[in-house]
Amino acid sequence: MNILFLEKGGPQCIVPRTDRRFEHIVRILKKKEGDSIAAGCSDGTIGLAHIGTISPEGLSLSYVPETQAPGLRPILLLMGFPRPIQAGRILKDLTSLGIAGIWFALSDLGEKSFAESTFFKEKEYGTYLVEGAEQAGNPRLPEIRSFWSIDRACTELDKDEEASGQHSSRLMFHPDPSSPTIAALSTLEPQVTLAIGSERGWTERERSLLAAHGFQACRLGDRILKTETAALAAVSIVLS
Repeated sequence: MNILFLEKGGPQCIVPRTDRRFEHIVRILKKKEGDSIAAGCSDGTIGLAHIGTISPEGLSLSYVPETQAPGLRPILLLMGFPRPIQAGRILKDLTSLGIAGIWFALSDLGEKSFAESTFFKEKEYGTYLVEGAEQAGNPRLPEIRSFWSIDRACTELDKDEEASGQHSSRLMFHPDPSSPTIAALSTLEPQVTLAIGSERGWTERERSLLAAHGFQACRLGDRILKTETAALAAVSIVLS
Protein backbone atom coordinates (compact mmCIF):
# COMPACT_ATOMS: atom_id res chain seq x y z
CA MET A 1 0.00 0.00 0.00
CA ASN A 2 1.67 3.19 -1.21
CA ILE A 3 -1.37 5.35 -0.60
CA LEU A 4 -4.45 5.00 1.59
CA PHE A 5 -7.57 4.98 -0.60
CA LEU A 6 -10.56 6.90 0.75
CA GLU A 7 -14.07 7.17 -0.66
CA LYS A 8 -15.68 10.56 -1.11
CA GLY A 9 -17.75 11.65 1.87
CA GLY A 10 -16.07 14.46 3.75
CA PRO A 11 -12.73 15.05 5.47
CA GLN A 12 -13.51 12.83 8.47
CA CYS A 13 -13.81 9.05 8.30
CA ILE A 14 -13.50 5.89 10.37
CA VAL A 15 -11.54 2.81 9.32
CA PRO A 16 -13.12 -0.15 11.20
CA ARG A 17 -10.91 -2.73 12.88
CA THR A 18 -12.33 -5.33 10.51
CA ASP A 19 -11.09 -3.35 7.50
CA ARG A 20 -7.88 -4.68 5.91
CA ARG A 21 -6.59 -1.08 5.85
CA PHE A 22 -6.66 -0.97 9.67
CA GLU A 23 -4.41 -4.01 9.84
CA HIS A 24 -1.98 -2.50 7.35
CA ILE A 25 -1.84 0.94 8.96
CA VAL A 26 -1.50 -0.27 12.56
CA ARG A 27 0.26 -3.63 12.25
CA ILE A 28 2.41 -3.22 9.15
CA LEU A 29 3.12 0.52 9.03
CA LYS A 30 2.95 0.75 12.84
CA LYS A 31 1.23 4.13 12.73
CA LYS A 32 0.04 5.67 16.00
CA GLU A 33 -2.32 8.41 17.10
CA GLY A 34 -1.07 11.74 15.77
CA ASP A 35 0.77 10.19 12.82
CA SER A 36 -0.02 10.88 9.18
CA ILE A 37 -0.18 8.68 6.11
CA ALA A 38 -0.20 9.44 2.39
CA ALA A 39 -3.78 9.20 1.16
CA GLY A 40 -5.91 9.74 -1.90
CA CYS A 41 -9.62 10.14 -2.45
CA SER A 42 -11.86 8.71 -5.16
CA ASP A 43 -12.49 12.30 -6.31
CA GLY A 44 -8.91 12.33 -7.64
CA THR A 45 -7.22 14.31 -4.89
CA ILE A 46 -4.13 13.21 -2.98
CA GLY A 47 -2.89 14.48 0.35
CA LEU A 48 -2.43 13.36 3.95
CA ALA A 49 -4.69 11.48 6.34
CA HIS A 50 -4.04 12.36 9.97
CA ILE A 51 -4.79 9.69 12.56
CA GLY A 52 -6.90 11.03 15.40
CA THR A 53 -7.77 8.18 17.74
CA ILE A 54 -7.40 4.42 17.67
CA SER A 55 -10.28 2.80 19.52
CA PRO A 56 -11.98 -0.61 19.77
CA GLU A 57 -14.17 0.49 16.86
CA GLY A 58 -11.28 1.45 14.60
CA LEU A 59 -9.19 4.49 13.81
CA SER A 60 -10.44 7.97 13.02
CA LEU A 61 -8.88 9.90 10.15
CA SER A 62 -8.88 13.51 9.08
CA TYR A 63 -8.10 13.85 5.39
CA VAL A 64 -6.44 17.00 4.02
CA PRO A 65 -6.23 17.09 0.20
CA GLU A 66 -3.16 18.80 -1.23
CA THR A 67 -3.25 18.38 -4.99
CA GLN A 68 -4.87 16.55 -7.89
CA ALA A 69 -3.50 13.14 -8.85
CA PRO A 70 -2.19 12.67 -12.40
CA GLY A 71 -4.91 11.71 -14.87
CA LEU A 72 -5.51 8.25 -16.26
CA ARG A 73 -3.77 7.13 -19.46
CA PRO A 74 -6.07 7.32 -22.53
CA ILE A 75 -6.17 3.57 -23.09
CA LEU A 76 -9.35 1.49 -23.19
CA LEU A 77 -9.18 -2.30 -23.01
CA LEU A 78 -12.08 -4.32 -24.43
CA MET A 79 -11.84 -7.97 -23.49
CA GLY A 80 -13.85 -11.16 -23.25
CA PHE A 81 -15.05 -12.09 -19.77
CA PRO A 82 -12.27 -13.98 -17.95
CA ARG A 83 -12.72 -16.22 -14.91
CA PRO A 84 -13.55 -14.06 -11.87
CA ILE A 85 -10.37 -15.06 -10.02
CA GLN A 86 -8.34 -14.13 -13.09
CA ALA A 87 -10.35 -10.94 -13.59
CA GLY A 88 -9.41 -9.78 -10.10
CA ARG A 89 -5.71 -9.95 -10.89
CA ILE A 90 -6.22 -8.28 -14.27
CA LEU A 91 -8.21 -5.41 -12.77
CA LYS A 92 -5.71 -4.85 -9.98
CA ASP A 93 -2.71 -4.73 -12.31
CA LEU A 94 -4.39 -2.62 -15.01
CA THR A 95 -5.54 -0.14 -12.38
CA SER A 96 -1.93 0.11 -11.21
CA LEU A 97 -0.90 0.84 -14.80
CA GLY A 98 -3.43 3.66 -14.89
CA ILE A 99 -5.54 2.95 -17.96
CA ALA A 100 -8.80 4.85 -18.37
CA GLY A 101 -11.25 2.03 -18.97
CA ILE A 102 -11.78 -1.72 -18.96
CA TRP A 103 -14.78 -3.11 -20.80
CA PHE A 104 -15.86 -6.75 -20.56
CA ALA A 105 -17.99 -8.38 -23.25
CA LEU A 106 -19.38 -11.87 -23.67
CA SER A 107 -17.53 -13.25 -26.67
CA ASP A 108 -18.78 -16.02 -28.95
CA LEU A 109 -16.47 -18.57 -27.32
CA GLY A 110 -16.63 -17.09 -23.82
CA GLU A 111 -18.24 -18.70 -20.76
CA LYS A 112 -21.64 -17.18 -19.98
CA SER A 113 -21.25 -18.27 -16.35
CA PHE A 114 -18.33 -15.87 -15.94
CA ALA A 115 -20.47 -12.92 -17.03
CA GLU A 116 -23.31 -14.04 -14.75
CA SER A 117 -21.10 -14.45 -11.68
CA THR A 118 -21.63 -12.21 -8.64
CA PHE A 119 -18.11 -10.93 -9.19
CA PHE A 120 -19.37 -8.96 -12.18
CA LYS A 121 -23.09 -8.63 -11.48
CA GLU A 122 -22.60 -7.40 -7.89
CA LYS A 123 -19.43 -5.47 -8.75
CA GLU A 124 -17.33 -7.44 -6.28
CA TYR A 125 -14.30 -6.37 -8.30
CA GLY A 126 -14.22 -2.99 -6.54
CA THR A 127 -11.74 -4.24 -3.96
CA TYR A 128 -9.24 -5.13 -6.69
CA LEU A 129 -9.51 -1.68 -8.25
CA VAL A 130 -8.78 -0.10 -4.89
CA GLU A 131 -5.79 -2.38 -4.29
CA GLY A 132 -4.41 -1.44 -7.69
CA ALA A 133 -4.81 2.26 -6.93
CA GLU A 134 -3.12 1.82 -3.55
CA GLN A 135 -0.17 0.11 -5.21
CA ALA A 136 0.17 2.85 -7.83
CA GLY A 137 -0.13 5.71 -5.36
CA ASN A 138 -2.92 7.24 -7.46
CA PRO A 139 -6.60 7.06 -6.41
CA ARG A 140 -8.08 7.41 -9.89
CA LEU A 141 -9.98 4.29 -10.96
CA PRO A 142 -10.73 3.07 -14.49
CA GLU A 143 -14.26 2.97 -15.84
CA ILE A 144 -15.64 -0.60 -15.80
CA ARG A 145 -18.45 -1.59 -18.15
CA SER A 146 -19.99 -4.92 -19.14
CA PHE A 147 -21.76 -5.98 -22.34
CA TRP A 148 -23.58 -9.13 -23.43
CA SER A 149 -21.85 -9.16 -26.81
CA ILE A 150 -18.89 -7.74 -28.69
CA ASP A 151 -21.41 -6.28 -31.12
CA ARG A 152 -22.96 -4.12 -28.41
CA ALA A 153 -19.59 -3.06 -27.04
CA CYS A 154 -18.43 -1.90 -30.48
CA THR A 155 -21.64 0.07 -30.98
CA GLU A 156 -21.20 1.82 -27.63
CA LEU A 157 -17.55 2.55 -28.41
CA ASP A 158 -18.56 4.23 -31.67
CA LYS A 159 -21.21 6.29 -29.87
CA ASP A 160 -18.83 7.41 -27.13
CA GLU A 161 -16.11 8.49 -29.55
CA GLU A 162 -18.60 10.25 -31.79
CA ALA A 163 -19.99 12.16 -28.81
CA SER A 164 -16.53 13.15 -27.54
CA GLY A 165 -15.11 13.97 -30.96
CA GLN A 166 -11.98 11.99 -30.06
CA HIS A 167 -11.21 8.89 -32.08
CA SER A 168 -8.78 6.21 -30.99
CA SER A 169 -6.39 3.87 -32.70
CA ARG A 170 -8.10 0.49 -32.46
CA LEU A 171 -6.10 -2.72 -32.23
CA MET A 172 -7.38 -6.28 -31.89
CA PHE A 173 -5.04 -9.05 -30.86
CA HIS A 174 -5.07 -12.51 -32.41
CA PRO A 175 -2.17 -15.00 -32.81
CA ASP A 176 -1.97 -14.75 -36.59
CA PRO A 177 1.61 -14.83 -38.00
CA SER A 178 0.55 -12.58 -40.87
CA SER A 179 -0.51 -9.77 -38.51
CA PRO A 180 2.03 -7.10 -37.51
CA THR A 181 3.26 -6.50 -33.99
CA ILE A 182 2.54 -3.20 -32.26
CA ALA A 183 6.16 -2.17 -32.79
CA ALA A 184 5.72 -2.56 -36.55
CA LEU A 185 2.88 -0.04 -36.66
CA SER A 186 3.83 3.43 -37.86
CA THR A 187 1.97 5.65 -35.42
CA LEU A 188 -0.83 5.49 -32.89
CA GLU A 189 -3.35 8.14 -31.92
CA PRO A 190 -3.00 9.62 -28.41
CA GLN A 191 -6.09 7.58 -27.50
CA VAL A 192 -5.88 3.81 -27.98
CA THR A 193 -8.46 1.01 -27.75
CA LEU A 194 -7.24 -2.58 -27.42
CA ALA A 195 -9.39 -5.68 -27.96
CA ILE A 196 -8.36 -9.02 -26.47
CA GLY A 197 -10.50 -12.16 -26.62
CA SER A 198 -11.35 -14.66 -23.91
CA GLU A 199 -9.16 -17.74 -23.39
CA ARG A 200 -10.49 -19.32 -26.60
CA GLY A 201 -9.82 -16.20 -28.64
CA TRP A 202 -11.92 -14.38 -31.21
CA THR A 203 -14.07 -16.19 -33.75
CA GLU A 204 -13.85 -15.33 -37.42
CA ARG A 205 -17.19 -13.52 -37.08
CA GLU A 206 -15.86 -11.37 -34.25
CA ARG A 207 -12.64 -10.57 -36.07
CA SER A 208 -14.67 -9.43 -39.08
CA LEU A 209 -16.94 -7.38 -36.82
CA LEU A 210 -14.02 -5.70 -35.08
CA ALA A 211 -12.36 -4.97 -38.42
CA ALA A 212 -15.60 -3.37 -39.63
CA HIS A 213 -15.46 -1.09 -36.58
CA GLY A 214 -11.94 0.06 -37.40
CA PHE A 215 -9.84 -2.42 -35.43
CA GLN A 216 -6.51 -3.43 -36.96
CA ALA A 217 -5.32 -6.98 -36.34
CA CYS A 218 -2.09 -7.28 -34.32
CA ARG A 219 -0.18 -10.00 -32.56
CA LEU A 220 1.94 -10.22 -29.42
CA GLY A 221 4.88 -12.20 -30.72
CA ASP A 222 4.66 -15.79 -31.95
CA ARG A 223 3.23 -17.45 -28.84
CA ILE A 224 -0.35 -18.13 -27.72
CA LEU A 225 -0.89 -16.22 -24.47
CA LYS A 226 -3.44 -16.39 -21.69
CA THR A 227 -5.89 -13.50 -21.57
CA GLU A 228 -4.26 -12.19 -18.39
CA THR A 229 -0.77 -12.20 -19.90
CA ALA A 230 -1.94 -10.71 -23.19
CA ALA A 231 -3.81 -7.86 -21.48
CA LEU A 232 -0.85 -6.77 -19.38
CA ALA A 233 1.63 -7.19 -22.22
CA ALA A 234 -0.44 -5.20 -24.72
CA VAL A 235 -1.08 -2.32 -22.33
CA SER A 236 2.57 -2.20 -21.23
CA ILE A 237 3.79 -2.08 -24.84
CA VAL A 238 1.42 0.77 -25.70
CA LEU A 239 2.43 2.69 -22.57
CA SER A 240 6.11 2.33 -23.44
